[in-house]
This record gives sequence, C-alpha cells and structure tokens, in this order.
Amino acid sequence: MKQLLLSISILSILIITSCGSDDGVTVNNQITIGDQTFDIANGGFIDFGETEGITEGAFALSDASVSISGSSFSISTSSDVRIIFSLASLGSGGLSSGDYSEGDVLSPDAGKVFFIQLIEAGENTYTVSGGTIKLSGSSPNFTVSFNLSLDGGEKLTGGFKGEFATN
Repeated sequence: MKQLLLSISILSILIITSCGSDDGVTVNNQITIGDQTFDIANGGFIDFGETEGITEGAFALSDASVSISGSSFSISTSSDVRIIFSLASLGSGGLSSGDYSEGDVLSPDAGKVFFIQLIEAGENTYTVSGGTIKLSGSSPNFTVSFNLSLDGGEKLTGGFKGEFATN
C-alpha cells in the first residue's frame, strides 16, 4: 500500500510540474529584451484575409497608443517600445493558433511563419535570428508570446494578452 501511495504521489508531482506553458514564456503584458523589461499597453491587428490558400495578418504592440488607418499602423511617438510583425498560415478561416517560425510570409511552406517588420526598444533597433511566436485566440482578443533570438546575442521574451485594435 505504501508503494502504491508513493507511486501516486510521484506521478502527481510529475504531472503538475510538466503542465504549463510549453515554451516557458510568461504572458504578463511585458516583453524583455536583454536586461530591459517594457510594459505593453496596447496592440493592433490588421486582418489581410486569405489569398490563394494563405491567411495573413499583421500585429503591432507598444507601450503607447496603437491605431489603424486603412492597412497600416500608427504608434504614438512617445512610445519606448514598438514591435510590428506579420503572421501567415496555410488555410482559410483566419490565423490558426500555434507556434509560428521565422519564414517568408508570402510562401509559408512550413505551415505557420512570421516576419518581423520592426522591433525598436529605447534607442535600439533589433533584427531576429530565430525563435518562435505563439498565437492563440481570435480577433479582437489574442494572446501573443515571443521567444526570439536577436542578432547580437540578445533574447526577446514575453507577450501580450488582451483586446487588439482592429481594422
């Protein structure tokens, strides 16, 4: 009986500790680049729809206001952080939840790809050398998390969960 209880206890601990975010990224409406952390206050989403079997959308995140005019974002000049990226996935019916890897948005051979248009934080502009963006939810309420490697050895982690301004 003691062995059974011990086995159940160990199994319970393994189950509890193995659950949770698969990518280890906490979504608390903050992003961290290197040793700097920025609060993300607003997001925007432009739905480009589906063309020839590829669904595409663009996202913007900032610590200041984000608005949409037509098919472009306007982010307040008072912002300390600005991130703009596009996601594309094969199929119709909107962007699907899951992990997106860096690739060519116009030809998402891998199924789900992202393309970073802009990462600015403070006085610095960054480029991505790898990693994933995780998406869940549907317009206008998304959860987006980052686990990206940046050129120069920095990492961008964190995310935003909430209502996005839409077009």
